Amino acid sequence: MIDYAEKRDFLRMPIDCELSFSKAGSSRQYQGSVINLSSKGILFTSNEKFDEGTQLDIVLTPSNSATAPIEAAGIVTRVGGNDVLFEIACTIGVIKS
Repeated sequence: MIDYAEKRDFLRMPIDCELSFSKAGSSRQYQGSVINLSSKGILFTSNEKFDEGTQLDIVLTPSNSATAPIEAAGIVTRVGGNDVLFEIACTIGVIKS
């Protein structure tokens, strides 16, 4: 039997959707795929690598057209992966309307 207690404050929900993002204050758009989402963070893949502390403007586009896109400001907290595909973790600071 596995005895494991979740230590996160907020559970992560696996989500399969696309997102676009840019560095805060920049108009250059990047694309990625969401891996999971919580109330305070997001993990996604991208072909672009960003340094920890980089501020991003993020737009999640759900595959269900009945759900409106979600805009948020995030800060990169962790980057992993290889030279082709990176996993980027961000803390979500502000949900934009």
